[in-house]
Amino acid sequence: MSLKIANKLPVWAKPEQVFDLLRLAFPVALSRLSLPIMSVTDAVVLGRMAQLEVPYITIAWLLLSIGMAAGMGVLQGVQVFTAELNATGHYKDTGRVFRRGMWVGGAIGLASMAMIIFGAKPLYGFLGLQSDVIQGASSAASILAYGMIGHMLVFGATMYLEALRRPAWVTIVTYVGVAANLIFNLALVAGWWGFDPMGADGVAWATTGSRAVVAILLIALVAMFTPGFKKSAPAPKDEFIRQNTVGIGGAIANMAEFATFNLTFVIATLASKLNGVLFSLAIQPIFFSFMLFVGIATATSVRVAENYGRKDFEGVRNASRLGVFATITAGVFVTALIYVLQTPLAVGMASSPEAAEYNTIGLLAPVIGIAAFVVLFDGLQAVASTALRAQEVVWRPAAVHIGAYITVMLPLVYWLTLVKGLGAEGAMWGVAIGSLVVGIGQIILLEWKTARYK
Repeated sequence: MSLKIANKLPVWAKPEQVFDLLRLAFPVALSRLSLPIMSVTDAVVLGRMAQLEVPYITIAWLLLSIGMAAGMGVLQGVQVFTAELNATGHYKDTGRVFRRGMWVGGAIGLASMAMIIFGAKPLYGFLGLQSDVIQGASSAASILAYGMIGHMLVFGATMYLEALRRPAWVTIVTYVGVAANLIFNLALVAGWWGFDPMGADGVAWATTGSRAVVAILLIALVAMFTPGFKKSAPAPKDEFIRQNTVGIGGAIANMAEFATFNLTFVIATLASKLNGVLFSLAIQPIFFSFMLFVGIATATSVRVAENYGRKDFEGVRNASRLGVFATITAGVFVTALIYVLQTPLAVGMASSPEAAEYNTIGLLAPVIGIAAFVVLFDGLQAVASTALRAQEVVWRPAAVHIGAYITVMLPLVYWLTLVKGLGAEGAMWGVAIGSLVVGIGQIILLEWKTARYK
């Protein structure tokens, strides 16, 4: 009976296709979950020790996120072209793709570091933030800036190893980083082992230090076990341009997404510092859940790029559709779970001596409930846009991102939060509606593209 059912399934839903997706997606998702685990660790430790400094660290990420978005986008070209070369029997030549990505990523890291150190304080002042928020956020941002090159090295090595279908290596190393981040937080934020608590600055140092640990270990793995630093055959004339075109398109889309999302933190904090705290905490379940979809997106991207490199366009279509179906299935489940657990999540994140005074838990729970509806569509836009870039479709998904986030999400967040006076709840509704628009837009674009293959 099971064999008969399997034979009736669409090609993209066959058990072997699902297994291949999960074999890649699970370790990638697990490794990406290390980022929200560290973020939640930061938020919980800082929330318990200095709750009103939580907005400092979230606003500090505004400029940092722009540089990281550019790096992550550009370095996606490493993943796409490594997967194409590996799938067509050119494993030994993948090193040139990796090295090219490292030079470009390193340059982005240096430029971003300088931009953050010199630009953070003037930018926060221009945005009209309170003086104590400007001081706290700019101090944390300068510390985070020192880790930008480490972030770029981590992104490049991660995408390279995952494209070679070695995601388990990345997973192991990233959880060494989680442990390092926890130790640094306990020392520098909670004040364990005789250290003086440093508040948001301590969180920033913990992030920078843990990124350095992960970068060193991943680069060592690439050097020892891959052709990453070995001589490669000469590249085709257009490979450099193609790789970086894919990356630049992803960078533009990521920068639009990251910058607008981080501006929502600023808008919520302009309503009041408490609203900034509520919004910063409520976004954590979204961030945590999003890494599941990053796993599906990365696995989908690798599978699409492999088929695209082999000119197997039916395989491209099947890999894309399976990625979308997996995202919808996971998204519906996670959305329901977060909505049902909104109060326990609020208790877990906001319990502190200040919670009763500000009614933080009671105000936070409904914001988390709204955040649940962001999850599904945020996942869909990630998977669909990544699958498009794996086919070297660059500018259309970038246009959808920019259009939806800048002309829909950001104005809605501003209007609902400040004009209508809905505070953190209004900000989250703006994010939810913007995510719905961009998610549906990317899915339509992906299906239009893959359906045209003959």
